Amino acid sequence: MTQEYKTVKANDFLTFVPGTPAHVRIETTLIEIGGGAKKGIEFKQLALAAAGWKYKELTSFGAHAETAADAFNKLGKVLTETQEKEEILNKLED
Repeated sequence: MTQEYKTVKANDFLTFVPGTPAHVRIETTLIEIGGGAKKGIEFKQLALAAAGWKYKELTSFGAHAETAADAFNKLGKVLTETQEKEEILNKLED
């Protein structure tokens, strides 16, 4: 079953607010879809790269907040359409 995801804004990576940030829900979903643990994290990294995040895993999202927001918003849109690993990657490549 698909879900709706809130729009991620660049400022989300630069400030602290109560509650779970929108991008964390997307990350958690990707890790679960990827199989959890190491496999899930690897899938999350693949999906982020396919969505336009071109930086290394140790680069904070806040360092490139606009790029991160764009990538997470693409992922959120795709996750509302499918939660199948291959379909997610295929839709991001289109």
